[in-house]
Order: sequence, then C-alpha cells, then structure tokens
Amino acid sequence: MGFRTIRFYQFRNLENTQWSCSGREIFLVGENGQGKTNILEGVYCLSYGTSFRAKKDENLIRLGGKECAVEGEFLSETEGNIQVRFLLREGQKRITVNEKEIRERSELIGKIPSILFIPEDTQFIVGPPERQRHFFNQTSVLAEPLFLSLWNRYGKLLRQRNAALKQGQVDVLEVYDQEFSRLGIEITQTRTRIVDAFGKVFSTIFGEVSQLPIPVSIEYLPSWKYGEVKEVLRLLKERRERDLFLGSSSSGPHRDRFRFLFGEGEFSTSASNGQIRLASLVLKTAQALFYSEKTARKPILLLDDVLLEMDLFRRKRFFSFLPAYEQAFFTFLPDEPYQTYLSSTTQVYTVLKGVLKADGKSG
Repeated sequence: MGFRTIRFYQFRNLENTQWSCSGREIFLVGENGQGKTNILEGVYCLSYGTSFRAKKDENLIRLGGKECAVEGEFLSETEGNIQVRFLLREGQKRITVNEKEIRERSELIGKIPSILFIPEDTQFIVGPPERQRHFFNQTSVLAEPLFLSLWNRYGKLLRQRNAALKQGQVDVLEVYDQEFSRLGIEITQTRTRIVDAFGKVFSTIFGEVSQLPIPVSIEYLPSWKYGEVKEVLRLLKERRERDLFLGSSSSGPHRDRFRFLFGEGEFSTSASNGQIRLASLVLKTAQALFYSEKTARKPILLLDDVLLEMDLFRRKRFFSFLPAYEQAFFTFLPDEPYQTYLSSTTQVYTVLKGVLKADGKSG
C-alpha cells in the first residue's frame, strides 16, 4: 500500500514527470541541492495541502513558471484508491480528492497522513515555545483532525480580539471574550489529553532506543489553568488594562508552554547534542506510533537527512524501532551506506538536477 504514482509539474526544480513509486521503501540518493527534499515536499503537499518549508506558496513554482501541480495516486488499506491533486495557479491554491474540490485542509488531513523527519526537528525539543506548540498542534490534528478547525477558529478570534485591543474597543472585547474563553478551554483540554497520552509513548520509546537509565517526560504548562468559562472571563478582565496597553492578548492557548525533561532538568541544559538529536527522532517516531494507536492506520514516513550524524550501530537500531508504515521515503547522500538498509520491497532512485532515475539497486 502507499503511493503508486506521483506526477510533478513545474514543482521546484523537478522535471515534469509521471513517477512510478510503488516500493514500500523509496530511497532517494543524490548530492545536496539536486531535488531530493523537493520530492518529499511534494508528497507532504499531497498529505497536508501545504509545504513544510516554503513561507509562500508561490515559492513552490519553478523559476519562471506561473503555475505548478503535484498529483498522486495512493492505495489505502482502509479507503481504497485515492487520487489527490495539489494545484497552484494565479495565486490560488486548489486541492481535489478523487476529483472533488475540498474547501478546508481538515478534509484532506487523514486521507494520506505523513510524518516528516527533518534535522530541524531538534527545535521541537529545545527551540522556542512556538515550535513546541506547533508540534503538539500537529500531533493533535493527526489524532483528532477536527482540532485544526478548532485552532483556526481560535486563531481568527485572537486576531479580531488583538485588533480590538489596539483600537481600545472595550465594548467589542466583551462580545469576543465569551467565545474566546470557550474555544481556549476546549484547546487546553485537548492538549492536556494529548500530552498525557503522547508523553507515555515518547518516554517508553526513548528508553528503549537510548538504553539510558535517565527518564524523560513532557510537562504541559497551560496559560489558563481554569476549566470554566466564568473563571477565564474573570482572568481576562483582570488583565484587560495590561492587554490594552500591549495591544495584544497576553494569555490563552497561544501562550502555552511545554517542557521536555531529561532526568530532573530540561533537555536544553541537561542533555548532550547527540541525546537531543536522538530525542527529536524518537519524538517523530512516537508521533507516528501515537497516530496509529489513535486511528488504527499506518502513516507515510518522510525522512530527510536525519541519519547523517549517527554511527552505523545507532542507524540500524533506529531502523529497527521505526513504527509500522504504509510507505517510507528516505533521502541519502551518495557516500552513505544506504545499501545496508535495502530490503526486497525497496526501490532506489538517484536524483540529479531534478531528474529521477531508477538505479536498479534493491533488496
């Protein structure tokens, strides 16, 4: 199961091609800058309707082009054949599933769920609070797709509330705060539930992979510690003068924090760089396992240059702990020992200047 074919059209530097990719493992081998990550980005667009690195959609269009598209034919164990099309044209994005246009990305998420592993994942462990909020939003959406709509509604109301604060519209704040409180409490309750369940998976896998006696855990520090709307309304009223002065909302789920603990201290101060790197890989592995536990489905794995800093022993150990998947895409540099990981279900492609070529190596 997995992608049978993917078509690229004026997407980044990739050649316009219909690519057959029916292997359970797809190895993409090439030097940096040749297009390996662009291929993973195209798969990600088919899963989530957005890029994991482009700040603007138009950056996905090949230089000099006016439009781009990625189309995929995916065979799912639960939903059968799924055809997804991601099109950018004249500044507009259009996504179709089985030729039916979707209006909200939440309708796409869950059709072809992907878990992305990239070197920057260490930021989820030791980076700023917004990166950790992003990770747990992503995890929540995978487990409960309706969370995306909930977060988007909250985000829209937050922007409206901040605009009212900047303009000193106190009467408008009275109207906004009731719904703002209700949505925020629902997000906090979802995060509490998700972090509790996810943290158990993460700590178990880290112990098994690292073989370290040091326990790891995740602590959720919500901005609002109240479960009733009236209590949050009271807090917002207490902070109103401050919020009016700042012109922004100083409390709410958009200010939540998460702590990754390594023993009694935080990863950022207690763990080595190698342990932080390992923790980031385990974090995404746990995300995939958590998704499977919640949905009884297997994800697509997208692994981009995440094994470079591991020795051969740790690489093999990491491979042995990878969660069950429908299909996995890996990128490798030519001098990496990728032949060590070949199996009977592996397809290997070289990538050179955006051109994919089967190199004939397989297990």
